[in-house]
Amino acid sequence: MIALLKVSIILGIIVVLLTKNFPLAWALLGGSLIMGISFGIPFNMILKGFWEGLSSLDTIKLVLILYLIALFENILREKDLLKNMVLSFKKLINDIRLRLISMPIIMGLLPSVGGALFSAPLLEELSKENNIDPERKSYINYWFRHVWEPFLPIYPGIILASVLTERPLNFFVREALPYGLAVLAIGLFFAFYRANSNQEYRQEKENLENPNEEITENLENLEETPTEEKKEEEIKNPLPTFLISILPILVLLILVIFLHSDLLYTLIGLNIVLFLVLKFDINRIKNLLLNSINIQNLILIVGVMIFKRMLEITGAVSDIAYSLNYSFIPTYLIFFALPLIIGIFTGVTSATVGITFPILIKMLPYQDPSKYIILAFISSFLGIMVSPLHLCLILTKEYFKPDWKSFYNYVLKSGVLLGIFILIKFFLT
Repeated sequence: MIALLKVSIILGIIVVLLTKNFPLAWALLGGSLIMGISFGIPFNMILKGFWEGLSSLDTIKLVLILYLIALFENILREKDLLKNMVLSFKKLINDIRLRLISMPIIMGLLPSVGGALFSAPLLEELSKENNIDPERKSYINYWFRHVWEPFLPIYPGIILASVLTERPLNFFVREALPYGLAVLAIGLFFAFYRANSNQEYRQEKENLENPNEEITENLENLEETPTEEKKEEEIKNPLPTFLISILPILVLLILVIFLHSDLLYTLIGLNIVLFLVLKFDINRIKNLLLNSINIQNLILIVGVMIFKRMLEITGAVSDIAYSLNYSFIPTYLIFFALPLIIGIFTGVTSATVGITFPILIKMLPYQDPSKYIILAFISSFLGIMVSPLHLCLILTKEYFKPDWKSFYNYVLKSGVLLGIFILIKFFLT
């Protein structure tokens, strides 16, 4: 129980730092150092633990994967594939409700940190003449962006869970898919509950004919704007344009999910093919390689892996697992509540998985362990979705300026419904 108390205090310190806008990556590294000292580990062993966490093959692979995903996303942006995907999809869908949710859903295919800000200008533009309150717009932008995160195998959380549990990515995709569908269903209910489809979500027909240029300009620092001829071509041929623009993402998903290709090597190969097919010159490639380096994201993964390693070196993982195993708390409740609480505290799925999974893995029951792994993983997702520290939530609030209580009320009710669904599914399977 002493180990549990010490780790709880350290997590409390990390939470306090986060409330002071201290970067999560550095908070985790500081927490790792405090953990080593509090458990009486010699300083040279602490340094060794830091090095082992930094230099492990799992850490290196995760850092490379996240970098290559960022590079993949930047390639799509550089050649306007993502922009074309959005504009053509608008032309294919006439129902304003579907078009509103399509903006964050399409943007959610790429796991950018704070990516809700990418879809916010698009959703704002589409809703200008439809009298939609800021709270509902904020909810649509925030919630629908994350429908992919439980099961899409290019999100950091699911990749880290796969590495830590030594389960293949397609296992998580298969088992977590129903939860992604539940997120979608819950979002549809709250987004359009008591909304008048004939008035509140009606869009003037002429807006369907001419995509506003301001939408194009808001697509995150695009260096080149399409020519008028290109815009006209997109309007005339929306289906081919949409299929071509989404093709790289579909190829990636098919290779990883259905053909069980290793994500690291798949990303390397796919990025090289895109460089060749899209005819990037050497200077463009160099710029993209450099601009795709996000130091804070990479340090976050390193911080998570070092924190995990220090939990192991101090013996805290085994001690906490032992204490919880012999407590009066039911095992399923530990696997549900611990990731949920840490998810609320951190607001980041990969950090939540990295902190809780080393402890929970030691507690896996012999009977049906996969069931408990998925419970913990989805509870991590639930925690970050209702966390006030979630970056997408903060950015959405800053953009639309909703009444915080009303906006968060949407999010909290959705979280409660998702939590009920998680527990019901756990007991019925």
